[in-house]
Amino acid sequence: MGEVYRSDALDRLTGADLAKLERLGVRTVFDLRMESERAAAPDRVPAGADHVVADVLAGSGTFATMPKSPAEAEAMMVEGNRFMVSGATARTAYTTVLDGIADDEARGVLFHCTAGKDRTGWADAALLTALGVPEETVMADYLASNTYRAAANEAVLSHLPAPQAAVYKPLLDVRPEYLNASFDEVEKEYGSFRAYLRDGLGVDGHALKELKRDLLVG
Repeated sequence: MGEVYRSDALDRLTGADLAKLERLGVRTVFDLRMESERAAAPDRVPAGADHVVADVLAGSGTFATMPKSPAEAEAMMVEGNRFMVSGATARTAYTTVLDGIADDEARGVLFHCTAGKDRTGWADAALLTALGVPEETVMADYLASNTYRAAANEAVLSHLPAPQAAVYKPLLDVRPEYLNASFDEVEKEYGSFRAYLRDGLGVDGHALKELKRDLLVG
């Protein structure tokens, strides 16, 4: 608490919102969105905070077209979560985020994407797992986006014809199989989460020890 925050897009922040982020001590904002998203909805950041682009999906064609069925949508989400682990731009982006979190001078850190649930969800899950948080707690934290985003998701789905809503819903959800796809990709590509941190994100044993010392309580 007071060190790392996660969020959805920051383009609609009010003056009062920005003042609150200042009071929370947010000094670095990591923007995980693609160029098209950043251009359409530029971030508003608190005064004095650094805005750092860490584009996770720049090298992925996963979300280039809309799915035609719920099954296609689910497969797209699974593939996207795999890319977040093994995609080159994803590795670069998450390395940037973890380096920023590890930098005492950069905290408090806020990282976000558009909905704050997928790219941001993996950033959060990876950080918590690195810190030794139990798997079931990491999953519960990830799935909490379904609760926090319930009203916004329903507002979207309620304006769509039922067949279209059925296709779109998997894109709005977070589901265990999505996060598990990322962890499965870690095992497939690196053999262990520690190896993923070291070889994929450049977080060696010393850096991990420092991260735990700084962020864990007790």
